[in-house]
Amino acid sequence: MRGFLTYGVYRTLGALTGPLPPRIGHALARRAGVLLYALSPRLRRILLHNLSHVLGAEASEEQVEAVARLACINIVKGHYDLFHLSRLSMDEIREMTEVQGLEYVEEALAHGKGVVMISAHLGNMDVLGQVPLAYGVPFIAPVQHVQPERLFQYTLGLRRSHGMRLIPADGPLMELVRALKRGEIVGLPCDRGIADNARTVDFFGLPARLPDGPVKLALRTGASLIAAFGLRLEDDTFRVQVEPPLELRRTGEMEADIEAGMDLVVKILERYISLHPDQWLVAAPVWPLN
Repeated sequence: MRGFLTYGVYRTLGALTGPLPPRIGHALARRAGVLLYALSPRLRRILLHNLSHVLGAEASEEQVEAVARLACINIVKGHYDLFHLSRLSMDEIREMTEVQGLEYVEEALAHGKGVVMISAHLGNMDVLGQVPLAYGVPFIAPVQHVQPERLFQYTLGLRRSHGMRLIPADGPLMELVRALKRGEIVGLPCDRGIADNARTVDFFGLPARLPDGPVKLALRTGASLIAAFGLRLEDDTFRVQVEPPLELRRTGEMEADIEAGMDLVVKILERYISLHPDQWLVAAPVWPLN
């Protein structure tokens, strides 16, 4: 019953807010985000928990709460963006997204081994995933298989509306390897560990489980490992910041090479999340809840 209600809420919100122009949609989302923070104790607890680790012991309770409240607003804005996505043209997506560092992707793709593009749940990953397609570059990514199935298929349809290829993360992933062999981009989030595809690392000073799959995939295929983050700007347009390829150690000692690669990944995650904590929208505990 709960899953049915969740699906119904999403379909209703999508039908009501998707057609709204961004100026109105984002204004409503700001108000709804404040309500979400007040009326969702579990989400509020998780956000406060995660953000307290990011902001550190020197941050006051009031400061952490203020950032968590902004994060709730950005979560709702992200849902509006998803509902509205299919109504945008590729030209409109390019106009609303400033890309810095695109040359790093172009240079890496020229080597013919593809790009493993890592990111975090910053800003809006749904918009970030459309950008390669807007520039004519094939892109594929695994996506968490949420329940109920009808909700998963609905949100999947919205994300695929411009041709982005998405596959369930709990299914066969060989298509990711095939995509790299074709010289394409494989997108993988790396700020939340799921199932066995994770290892314990030092993250903001405490042990956390983060996925090591992106590093393994790059090492095993020879693909470049590039970090890119889609950040929301004050006017609700976006900046995609692409970093230079991470210099992976390729000594042939796989375990040591993975560990060294994870150190690079953690450093870049910490840098971007520290700069934009209110845009870090992970609605699950990254560190164990007490």
